[in-house]
Amino acid sequence: MKKYFLIFLLLIFSALLFSQVYFLTNDGVYKHLEKVVSGIYNNIITIDNFVYLVKNNSILNLNTGEEINIEFPIFIGERYFLSRDKIYKLKNNKLLFYKIIPSNITNVIMYKNYIIGIQLGKIVAINNGKTIWTIDPNDETIVKIKISNGILAIFTNKGLTVFDLNDPMYPKYIERFSNVDDYEFIGNHVLLSKNEVLIYDKNKKLLFSRKVNGNKLISDGENIYIGNYIITKDLKVTTYPYIIKGVAVLKNDYIPDGEIKILWSYNLNLEVKSKPAAYNNILFIASTNGNILALNNGNLLWQYRLPFIITGHLTITNDSLIATCWDNNIYSFNFQGNLLWKVPLDSDITLGVAWDGIKIYALSDDGYLYELKDGKIINQYKVGRWPIAGPFISLSGKVYSIDAMGFLWIDNEKSTFIGKVKNLAFFSENPVIPPENSFVLLDDFGNEFIFQNSSVFKNGKNVFSSQSEIIDAVLGKENIYLLTSDGMVYFIDRKDFNILYSNNFKDSKFLVYENGILYIIGKNVYAISTNDINPDSWYSIFRDNKNTSSINN
Repeated sequence: MKKYFLIFLLLIFSALLFSQVYFLTNDGVYKHLEKVVSGIYNNIITIDNFVYLVKNNSILNLNTGEEINIEFPIFIGERYFLSRDKIYKLKNNKLLFYKIIPSNITNVIMYKNYIIGIQLGKIVAINNGKTIWTIDPNDETIVKIKISNGILAIFTNKGLTVFDLNDPMYPKYIERFSNVDDYEFIGNHVLLSKNEVLIYDKNKKLLFSRKVNGNKLISDGENIYIGNYIITKDLKVTTYPYIIKGVAVLKNDYIPDGEIKILWSYNLNLEVKSKPAAYNNILFIASTNGNILALNNGNLLWQYRLPFIITGHLTITNDSLIATCWDNNIYSFNFQGNLLWKVPLDSDITLGVAWDGIKIYALSDDGYLYELKDGKIINQYKVGRWPIAGPFISLSGKVYSIDAMGFLWIDNEKSTFIGKVKNLAFFSENPVIPPENSFVLLDDFGNEFIFQNSSVFKNGKNVFSSQSEIIDAVLGKENIYLLTSDGMVYFIDRKDFNILYSNNFKDSKFLVYENGILYIIGKNVYAISTNDINPDSWYSIFRDNKNTSSINN
């Protein structure tokens, strides 16, 4: 079977406003696994919640497309750039001249209106044109300096010394380390020494070590990036398929304000065993009696009746809604409810399909995997009979499924026994496999959230427990949204795992999350505002609000 790799999309500036994490690589900028712009850039930074790319002779606003010409710009911290001996301040998307610095100051850093750098073998701090303090390493030669989360790191030929610089007028000595190549502070000391990351707590106790493939530590204040690795603050390691040269994180400025409230409701009065999907504020629902409905703002837009039972999740592609039915057929509709095509398979279809941006993948109950394109079968092969989960598509296009006995299938090859899991999740190529009878979701940094019985586990640690079994969940950027078997819905903040909101929605079965709206679906349908936004990760059981079940979207 031909493998389809990640499709690189052209940059659409307006679509970037609600993105969160951007990665600078050797050939461009990625938003998670989607390449949003090609090219070679020196740095990537965030100022006023805009992403800027630093080039040799200009600074590009990635969000608006505006380019600011400046000769040899070097980002020196906060919102300042150095060009030769001149410092400029970036404000309102314009560069304003700030001041000229002596030509013999190197490794310049702007920090809380202080100019800090290396001058005549000493560290100097200048404010309002006056030298406020100096640090003289005596018989040591300064190699470089760096400021990370308020900590000044001084690298010399004999070791690393770190100072607390939260009050920039009075640096306070913290600790001394042997020679290292790089340093970051994320509440713990992160050292890079000979391609090994070492993380120490404030008492200099070693918490973590790992060999890596990079030579520069990058931090967003909480997580560490080096080579193609991300090390979260919980010490969870995730790999990317590219080398990370820089990171820009958009903070919470674009999270909408307002109260959590029910926006609308709809009396469905149907049995639903198929996970719904949402797109462009339209919620698509399928019932066991074959009804497919489209709802918008509490109003029925259209409905279509299929001849038999629907239990597989609905899936949304670029231009259609896909439904599977126990009459052996796959159906495709446009968003106005018109039938585009139907394709018969060999037997009933209990599960929903996957879509990787090019092809649709479907599993029949008799254990055949079908690949479809433009309403036609282009490939099929045998897998395990009576599949209970899948298909799920990896970065390289491998197709994963789980048969009735709990065996994992990769394409047409039977792999290992993993038990009766509810889903797989992908951060890139390899699947994250949850424990039996549970499901897993991932955030933008690869943190694993396991939902097992009535508990939530983050990277193996129990962070929340409910009174009843958790039957569905989705991740927002700020919160976790849970639905339990007794109809309770919880909004849990992801920082401290406190309950922000709870309410009972009797007989509810599924959650769908799109554009800051949480849909709760059962005998009735509810739409609730959340004051949150969607991550770019595998944040729902079938990946996203469209139920694509593929990392390539």
